[in-house]
Amino acid sequence: MDETDPNMLTVEQALDRVLAACVPVAGSETLAITNALDRVLAAPVTARIDVPSSRNSAMDGYALAAGDARVGARLRVAGLSAAGHPWDGQIGPGECIRILTGAVVPESADTVIMQEQVRSEAGFVTLATEPRPGAHIRNPGEDTRAGAVILNGGRRLTAADIGLLASQGIGEVTVVRRPKVAFFTTGDELVPIGQPLGPGQIHDSNRYTLRALLSRYPVEFIDLGVIADTEDAVRSALTHAGETADLMLTTGGVSVGDADFVSRLLQSEGETDFWKVAMKPGRPLAFGRFGQAVFLGLPGNPVSVMATFSLFVRPALLRLCGTDPERPWTLRAHLLEDLRKNPGRADFQRGILEKRDGEWTVRSTGGQGSHQLRSMSVANAYIVLPRESTGASAGDEVEVIPFQSVF
Repeated sequence: MDETDPNMLTVEQALDRVLAACVPVAGSETLAITNALDRVLAAPVTARIDVPSSRNSAMDGYALAAGDARVGARLRVAGLSAAGHPWDGQIGPGECIRILTGAVVPESADTVIMQEQVRSEAGFVTLATEPRPGAHIRNPGEDTRAGAVILNGGRRLTAADIGLLASQGIGEVTVVRRPKVAFFTTGDELVPIGQPLGPGQIHDSNRYTLRALLSRYPVEFIDLGVIADTEDAVRSALTHAGETADLMLTTGGVSVGDADFVSRLLQSEGETDFWKVAMKPGRPLAFGRFGQAVFLGLPGNPVSVMATFSLFVRPALLRLCGTDPERPWTLRAHLLEDLRKNPGRADFQRGILEKRDGEWTVRSTGGQGSHQLRSMSVANAYIVLPRESTGASAGDEVEVIPFQSVF
């Protein structure tokens, strides 16, 4: 294989083209916040109330007027303010009240003394520290102010966001509709799980991998199954997906073999932007459009499927969902062994990232063949070797993409 093919795009160039073609889907729906995790907000959300709504205590302790007490002062405990049960009296000279975390601080108090900083006996406390005005008191609106934007449109909702909405009494939100993603695998050698293998046959793992990967995103997926290696069958699947989906994913059939009908039909009946990327694994990646759907034709080898999904499909999905995909975060790690490669393509080798003696280290999982799916199960990171490099030596600092940033 020619590693220096001048027609290959870099990973960065290819990704820029993919993202430029992916427009956020139109349409929205209103959901209860209990069903909104990971969905993308269609519009900004503003605060309805101040949070906290009133002055409250940040500690278990005693509320008092700082100007009326000093270290060693002995104060009578006049009452109790608990969360949900505020004390409605007036603190007088020589008095304080017992107060619990989250409880309303009465107007006649301006400080809270932690319970560890007093000596308590028979309804009285003696202060072991100097009172400081404002100490351990949360003020109204300290977290959020009524009318302020608390979540921007285009944000993918996290568990913390759901809690924030609930704290405002907001039970429903308007979110972008889920993009429809159709996918299928091709190959007469593929056999479903549960059926015995014949000569030259393998189980269809790619479709299950894609389902698992897609399930992490707010999309509606359409599984079209395994498509036979005939031009009519592939055309029918492409046409159906092109009429019903926003994004179409295929695995296999995008190279230049006699049975590679996917790339052939994409060129003749759809639109092809590119079909080769200077990366390993994952060189034969086809991108374009078929019908109304953006098209990404992933390679057939299982490791290549995962590599191209992480670097291209994931950001495309996020863009279609209405949010801006962030570039994967990376870190530098010391390589524990020599790695070799041919110049011409960027290598994304499977690695095991660990912290040793306070420093990140990484080592190869071993065999790097694009058919070796077990290596992806063992790995937790990509070791990135630049396009024109010939590899790296033990002790070198290399770029690493942790899997948690791309899967």
